[in-house]
Amino acid sequence: MGEREEKNQTTDVLVQGGVSITAGITLLAALLLPWLSTKYSAIIGLTQAVDQAAVVIPLTLILLATLMIFGGAIHILGYRVGIKLATVMSAIGFCISILVIVFTLAYPEKFEGKMLNVLIGPWLGVAGTIFGAISSKLERKK
Repeated sequence: MGEREEKNQTTDVLVQGGVSITAGITLLAALLLPWLSTKYSAIIGLTQAVDQAAVVIPLTLILLATLMIFGGAIHILGYRVGIKLATVMSAIGFCISILVIVFTLAYPEKFEGKMLNVLIGPWLGVAGTIFGAISSKLERKK
């Protein structure tokens, strides 16, 4: 392998890992927006399914975002499995974010005219997860 090819490969790895890390940070940022609320009463058990979902969904997305960031970081360090981890976590995060959008649009009466504020977070999450999912395909022309 020539010096130029090796440099291009190193650049590709940095770009792929950097995009995965940025995608994970974007997903975390989406959780800071007012699209889901958690209530302390949600920990009392399965008796309040709506409140349980309001806790489980953000925690799941936090886990996925953390794994996306971790996958991007270990990919930069030279482990090929890192980009695969980031890609799979992005795909799962994409599905969850789309489900949140669909359920939010299905029950607009629950949000009392705050639909736009509620949907900003999930759409930002979708954008982040799309970038994470395509990060493994970012390569320079040879």
